[in-house]
Amino acid sequence: MSFLITNLDAMAAATNQMQSIGSELAMTNTAAAGQTMGVLAPGGDSVSLRAAALLEAHAQQYQAFSAQAEVFQNQFVQTLNAAQTFYAETEASNTAALQLTSNATSQTSPTDVALIMGGTDNPTPSATYVQEVYQTFVLPNYPTYTAQGLYTPEQFWPVTGLTDEGFGSSVQQGIAILNNAIMTQTGAGNHVLVVGFSQSATIATMEMRYLDALPTILQPNPSLLNFMLLADPNNPLTGGVLTRLIPGALTAFHVPTPVDTIYTTAIYGIQYDPVPYFPANIFNIGADLNAIFSVPLHEQTPLLTAAQLATAIQEQIGNTTYFLVPTTNLPLLDPLRLIPILGDPLANLLQPFVQPFVDFGYASGLPGPLQSISSLAVAGASPGIAVPLATGLPPAGILPLLSDAV
Repeated sequence: MSFLITNLDAMAAATNQMQSIGSELAMTNTAAAGQTMGVLAPGGDSVSLRAAALLEAHAQQYQAFSAQAEVFQNQFVQTLNAAQTFYAETEASNTAALQLTSNATSQTSPTDVALIMGGTDNPTPSATYVQEVYQTFVLPNYPTYTAQGLYTPEQFWPVTGLTDEGFGSSVQQGIAILNNAIMTQTGAGNHVLVVGFSQSATIATMEMRYLDALPTILQPNPSLLNFMLLADPNNPLTGGVLTRLIPGALTAFHVPTPVDTIYTTAIYGIQYDPVPYFPANIFNIGADLNAIFSVPLHEQTPLLTAAQLATAIQEQIGNTTYFLVPTTNLPLLDPLRLIPILGDPLANLLQPFVQPFVDFGYASGLPGPLQSISSLAVAGASPGIAVPLATGLPPAGILPLLSDAV
């Protein structure tokens, strides 16, 4: 009924016409009754009597039929009147309902959307995870955006399961999912913030490289699309694990998150977290051991507090802002700190002497906390690949061949 509009004036006119026809029929029946009922026989013979009786019978049948027709006509007029009222009330109700729906849609439909993806082994972000990320990272910077969890496979054979997809296949599927979500939202004119953590930060990185390589006419408007990456494995400034040249491992993803992207981007990481902050020199045993003991830091990134983020060291390059939250205690000495009474003071005593040797394994010769800047970022490396990034995406010119990935 929401898509049916009735002509109530036409229905009212039809009702009046039917009432007029009924009145005329009643007058005709009354006039006919006087001329056809009680007709006298023209003679006393049997034929005349039978003819008069036959005419009387026909007249009575006609009056009975006319009475039934009058009842039907009255019922039909009543039905038209009822239908007219019903249609009027229904249309008024539907109009009000549609107006309420329209108002509700205009008030609640998100025009600013934060697409929040999980990390490895967290394909469907839980409400708790989404809320934590939203409150800490999204809300302070994008207060009008509505949080929306986005499913991506987030598998990493054999870490997440012996029957799971490899990292490359998982990321490839995630890119296609993310690209579809971005194109759908921006195509509708919505503002979109893409939030990736760990593996999904790599998904976002590859999507950024794909979008940056598209012809301008096919790119989502930069005013509609922003990125936010947490614990980015492709972090070019602090040396993410996927910017370090580890022979034979995930070679398709040895690319930095673009430093010259057209999209406003924020990248957050914790110092020594081995995913966004990996040793540059794998032959530095101290740095390698420190990376191992730093693994627990990785899951802390989505849980960072506003106070911790306030201590972050910031660096701006193009449209990208990098945030590095310092780690007070050297993770390599954490086992020593577990010793009761003497452990913590002894670790504090050793840290000023041990930390410079550990940091040397992360160093690239640059001073300060960002000294581990990746050689890929410095060189602006963008490997030239001429195959599509994921099934369903057109070639863009600088996309990795995922069949070579683990």
